[in-house]
Parts: sequence; C-alpha cells; structure tokens
Amino acid sequence: MSAMTDQNNLSGREIEILKLVATGLTNREIAQELTISPNTVKVHLRNIFEKLSVASRTEATLYGIEHGLVDVPGGFEAAAEPAQPTWQDELRKYAWIGVPLAVLVIVFLVTFTFNILLPPPTPESQALAELAERWTSLAPMPAARAGMAAAAYDGEIYAIAGEGPEGVSGSVFNYSPEGDIWAQLSDKPTPVADVHGALIGERIYVPGGRRADGEPTDILEIYDPRRDSWSMGAPLPQAVSAYALVGFEGQMYLFGGWDGTQALDVVYVYDPQTDAWQEGTAMPTARYYAGAAQAGGKIFVFGGWDGDQVFDISESYLPARDQNQEVAWNTEAPMPIPLYAMSTIPVTDIIFFVGGRSPNENETGLFYYSHNQNSWFQEETPGPQGDPISFSSSVAIGGLIYNFGGRLGERVLARSQSYQAIFTISLPGIIN
Repeated sequence: MSAMTDQNNLSGREIEILKLVATGLTNREIAQELTISPNTVKVHLRNIFEKLSVASRTEATLYGIEHGLVDVPGGFEAAAEPAQPTWQDELRKYAWIGVPLAVLVIVFLVTFTFNILLPPPTPESQALAELAERWTSLAPMPAARAGMAAAAYDGEIYAIAGEGPEGVSGSVFNYSPEGDIWAQLSDKPTPVADVHGALIGERIYVPGGRRADGEPTDILEIYDPRRDSWSMGAPLPQAVSAYALVGFEGQMYLFGGWDGTQALDVVYVYDPQTDAWQEGTAMPTARYYAGAAQAGGKIFVFGGWDGDQVFDISESYLPARDQNQEVAWNTEAPMPIPLYAMSTIPVTDIIFFVGGRSPNENETGLFYYSHNQNSWFQEETPGPQGDPISFSSSVAIGGLIYNFGGRLGERVLARSQSYQAIFTISLPGIIN
C-alpha cells in the first residue's frame, strides 16, 4: 500500500478520505467522521481528483478499488457484483421519500400561512412578526465588496468578483455556514462588477459585467467549485452589465441590463449543453439593476432603473410560452415603492427582497412577495444593525437567507448576516 501511495502521491489523510468516499459518505459526513471541516474535506477531494486524474467521486472510487487503494472484500470483481440486499438496504432505498416529504410540509405550512391564516393585507397585518430579531451577524467577508455574484453549492456559498474600495475585483471568496468561516479561492480571470451568478448542475455561470474601465463586457466565465477552476463559455450576444439573472430548468435567463449607453429590454437564454445563447421575447420595459427570481414555474422581474426613472413594476415571464411563441409576459401587482439594486431571493413560495434604492436614492428595508396571492408585504428593518443597504448579494440555503457586502451610501461593506426566512406566525385562536 505504501508503494501505491508513493505512486499516486496520495497522503495518508487523502487515502483515508478516499476510503470514506468509497463507502458513499457525503463531505459533511466525512468531516464528522474525521473531526475536520467540510471545507477541508473539499480541499482534500480536489487534490485527490487532480492526483488520480479523475473528475468525480465515482471515478475516484473505481480507481481506488482497481489499484488497491480501497479495500473491497473479494477484490475489484466482487465490487462489481451487486450484493444481495438486506432489509436495511431495502429500508434505505425508500428513505429518500422523507426529504421531499419534509419540503412539501414546509411549503404547505408557508403557503397555508399566507393564503389562509392571514387576513387581507392591511398596515396592521403586514406587521407579521418582529423580523429584526430574525437577523444574525456573521463573520465579515475578507474584503468589502458590492455588486458581486453569489451562489450556493453543496451547502457552501461563493461570492465572486464585485467592486471594493480598491476598485473592480476578480476575487472569489468561499463561506462555510457550518463553521462561520471565509476562505479565498482562485480569482475570476476577468475582474467585473454589477454581475450575478447562476448555479446550473455543478458549475456557477457568471456572464458579462462592468470592467475596471467602466465598460460592460460580453464574456462568460464558468467556475467549477469542485476544482476551484475557471473556464470560458460562449460570449453573450452583446456586452451587458447590471442585468437580472435566473437559473431555471437547466438554463440561464438574463434580463435587461446596461450596454454602456442605455437600458436594455433584451432577454437572453443560455443552454450549457450546447454552450449557445438565443434571444427570447423582449421585456415590456427596458431597465437595469432590476431583480429576478423564479417561483411557481414563472420567472419574475421586479423594479429597476433606466437612468432617469426608478420603476415599481413587477412582470412575470413564462419560458414555456415563449418557446411556443405565445404571449410570454404578464403584469403583476406593483412593488410597494419603486426600487433598484436590491437582492432578490426566493424561499419556497415567497420572494424576499433585501435593501435596494428608491427614487430619492435612499436605501430601503426588507420586502417580501407572495406570488400565490400576488401581494406584497414590507418590513422597514433590514438587518441587525438597522442600516439599510443596496448592491448587496444574497443566497438562500434551507430556510436561511445569507446576505453579504453591499453599499451603505457610497461606503462599500464587508458585512455578512443571515435572516430566518421560514417562520411561524401566531394569531389569536391559532396554535403554532
């Protein structure tokens, strides 16, 4: 075994992790088994993949079995023979039902709360809870950033590029909620700001953005969190920044933005399988710094700015209708106030909005929108410090919204915080 270790340059710890990978354990379970962090496991796995010249856990496991790095009773041939299932195996076969069932229960409870328990929206009914108490301060980012892309992968968060006090950056930071720890990873090749990222499969796609010279770019760069590496995709049909972006059913949808001279109404759809862009039906209103989120089989685009006017419009887009050459856009209930540069995050059937700027250039608080009711609710307290922000980035993991960076006035922040988005509302005569 030592000779094999030398041959592949695997350390004792890497062989130990490879053996646990072969048993089917997740990164989190391996971390618990070895009393290390999931991020450390991820780093070891990346090194294992590189040393063995493999691209997946399955390939690494097969390589380990074939070359004697992983002990399997009966050898490689025995590993290929399916074992007779035990009653425990049969039970585990159906254990997956519990996860979607739990999600359905959460969706039902939130939907029931908003659709049945709440009276028609009034100033009193909008005060659903002391929302400020749901915010928690987290470890600050390694550097202040605004207008960056953010995405969650494998229970961890990636904050990409953006603008700091030193200017436009290509930095990539990884945040582990479990340890409340930040780490710096490989920089994005092209520094940009006013961007978003979409997770499709196991890669994060970051199109366009504003370069250090102030001009937008048409570049598409793709980040692989497993390898901490970047690759290029097909360029956008035109240079654009300050767009809205959504990943939906395996494709990426880009809405509006700024081309260096004016607001755009374009809709561009990217297919990772073909590495190609196509144009969808244009938005009814040209704008940039809008927010977008998908819920209920639709993509919603909210607010935005055209350089002169800040919008309170809400419009929904149905990709399936666009593909069938039907009417793709609908008008929804307007936002409580005109708004741009806000974070837009879907959690179950509710879309949350953190911060943003209103027509008088003041940052606002927290909004949320029920697409089932086509109704809006507002809470004026945006965070634990009570400071409203704009140009921040947010992602949701489970029932928590994580919010990072942004601007307070013209000051760029390194602040990190989380918000408990899934909650229970107490009303007279109703038991939680």
